[in-house]
This record gives sequence, C-alpha cells and structure tokens, in this order.
Amino acid sequence: MNTAEELVERNEENFSRAAITLLKGLVSRGKDESLWQVIVGERAALADYFKRLGLVLIVDEVDEYAYLQQEENTSLPRLVQRYPLSYPVSMLLVELRKALGQMDTASGDNRLVLTFADIMRRMEPFLPVSANEMKYRQTIEHIINQVVQLGFLLKLKDKEEAYEVRPVLRRFVDAQWLSDFADKLAEYEAHGQKLHAGSTAEQTEEANGEEGLLSGFVQHE
Repeated sequence: MNTAEELVERNEENFSRAAITLLKGLVSRGKDESLWQVIVGERAALADYFKRLGLVLIVDEVDEYAYLQQEENTSLPRLVQRYPLSYPVSMLLVELRKALGQMDTASGDNRLVLTFADIMRRMEPFLPVSANEMKYRQTIEHIINQVVQLGFLLKLKDKEEAYEVRPVLRRFVDAQWLSDFADKLAEYEAHGQKLHAGSTAEQTEEANGEEGLLSGFVQHE
C-alpha cells in the first residue's frame, strides 16, 4: 500500500471513529483532543452523513463540545431517545444550571468545578433526611453518577471528589427553560419539604421515582 492509500485509509478510519463516538454521546475537546480536531476538520462531511440518518450535528467551538440531536421533522426511526428524568436528577441539574449562572455573573469564567460536599449541600433541601450519613452519601453518589452518564458532569481525575459542570448544560437548560420552571417551582419545593420531613424507605423510593420536568433531555440508548 502506498503513502497516498495509507493516508486515505487513515482519514476514513478517523472519520468512522468520530462518527461512532458521536453516536455514543457527548464529545468534548478536554477528553480527546485528536478526536475533537477530526470533528472540527470534518464537520461538514459529518453533518452531511448524520443528516441522512435524521440527526443534526451540534458543534460548539467556544465551549468545545459536540453531540447529536434528533431531527424533529423526519419520518426516520429515532436513534436518539428521550427519557424522563427522576425528581432528584432534575433538581440536581437545576442546581448545577443555577451555579453556572452565578459563575457567569460573578466572574465570567467558563469552567465551574464543584466538590462532592458542594453538591450534597445543594441537594439537602430536596431529599429525605436520613440518620444514616453513609446511606445519604450513597444516594447523592447515585444521583451524581446519573448526571455524569448524561454528560453534564465530569469527574476530575486530578482532584478528589471534584466535578466539572459541563458547559453543554447551558444549551439544554437555558434562560427560557428556567423561566418556565419557575411556574413549577412551588410544586417542587413542596415536594422537597415533604421528603425532607421524614426518612422512610417509602419516601426515598418516591424521590427516586418521581418524574422531573426535564423530559426534553436526550440520551443515547
């Protein structure tokens, strides 16, 4: 195989790797620089490829992430599924979005890092009180892991129990969404107070099973 053929094969392999990774979920520059460069360089070709599958390629070069979104006006089968989120996951995402907004107002930085303790403190008003501190901690860990899987939190390897709030959250939970959420806030606060008043297993189960307002979020199968 000559050099030209090797180059073509390598480019095709890079394109395929980028396409497959995007089909799996969110891609950020911070996690894979070489893959990010392929996505930016092949953006038009990738967008054309995914358009045939009824998908829209979203690339944000400012916050440096890319993901796929299902095209709404298509008769093709859905590749990106929508899932209703639980009450605690919904509330954590709202708290994270509020923290992003506070950071934007205060400093204009584009990187927000929260510790596990920060997240625990933010979630306290919305979860049942538990005399068992370890069990409560495990509940928070479970909620955080779900948000990590959604792509809105990134566990930092160089800092113990620290998470970066991914900028992509701004796109999914925008100012209009938060405004609409305000109409439901009293209902959510009442639900949180109900859970906060006790610590029975039944209440914990209810907190995990309650559908949140974020059913518009998308996640790949």
